[in-house]
Amino acid sequence: MVSDKARRTQIKHFPPQAIKNNPQYQISHSYQNNALYQKTGETPISLTILEARWRLFGHILRQAINTPPNVAMTKFFKTEGSKQRGRPKTSIVTTLRQDLKSHNNDHWPTKLHSTKDLDHLCDIAQNRSDWKHLTTAIYRSAQAETSVDIAADGH
Repeated sequence: MVSDKARRTQIKHFPPQAIKNNPQYQISHSYQNNALYQKTGETPISLTILEARWRLFGHILRQAINTPPNVAMTKFFKTEGSKQRGRPKTSIVTTLRQDLKSHNNDHWPTKLHSTKDLDHLCDIAQNRSDWKHLTTAIYRSAQAETSVDIAADGH
């Protein structure tokens, strides 16, 4: 009969490759990401963040023009002409641009490159139902992209 101490030593020094190849220790199944999301009823965190980002952006656009976030957004477009060396910095504007670029629709603006585009988005944000339609459309297009990516990924 093998003592507990001897058994622990055997397990401790058992070669990892032998554990990997031993069917007794293998996991019988694995889930793909989309199957796991369906099974748990959850959404990917990237979609939750995207939705929160656009809701916050709508709140900012509905505020007065002289509030710090709106001043910073306007200043961003005025100073954007100066090129810096190296990798472009990731900012909220560049992230919003990527979201809009992935969503192609003739009814809503698909760019955010100037103060004119910012003003147009500000006008849309003043009407909450229009803003909700825009953010829902962006969310759905990102959701469709994510499900395609998850299915193509195979993990």
